Amino acid sequence: MDDKWFRKRQKIAGVTAEDIAQIMGRSRSNVSHILNGHQRMSLEWAKAFAQALDAPLDEVLQHAGVMDEQQAQTLRPGFSESDVAPWKGKDAEDRAVHTVAQAHGERPGVDVWQVKSPALSLMGYMPGDMMLVDTHAAERVRQGDIVVAQVYDNTKGTAFTLLRRYEPPVLVAASPDPDDRRVHVVDGVNVVIRGRVTASWRN
Repeated sequence: MDDKWFRKRQKIAGVTAEDIAQIMGRSRSNVSHILNGHQRMSLEWAKAFAQALDAPLDEVLQHAGVMDEQQAQTLRPGFSESDVAPWKGKDAEDRAVHTVAQAHGERPGVDVWQVKSPALSLMGYMPGDMMLVDTHAAERVRQGDIVVAQVYDNTKGTAFTLLRRYEPPVLVAASPDPDDRRVHVVDGVNVVIRGRVTASWRN
């Protein structure tokens, strides 16, 4: 159990153990037992933590020690359908990418992602391009910003990650593909902005 990660996410989200417990209709002590490693985190609890901390379910399960990174990725809904994904390169590639990323301002909370779809191809973001995503700026995005967002389908229990331009209150694509032209309304529940793109480059 990586309790430091959970405490940090609580601080960022501004939620208490009691807030998390209320989602499950349980007491604060249950949350404390989970964070202290005295109670194993169930999938139901992981969903409550993910909701309260505004964090992806796979990350919650991974940091709770329930699953390793590879197992957790299998729960990352719609991963193959996502417009962008966190960078997972091989050693040599990873070093080269992070060298460029550091020059662009990579730091904790500003992570390297890779474009997977042509959703913003008309704005110059092509599949394979690298970019930095500032997760701390998710609450401070402005009109015209390029953002990474997650769209949840609670009926199916799935989600996918979008790369879009923010035109309050909606996210819009810039793609010749008619399937990308659907507008998503940012409501903070079903459509949530995860971060703002601060830099991009092509390898």
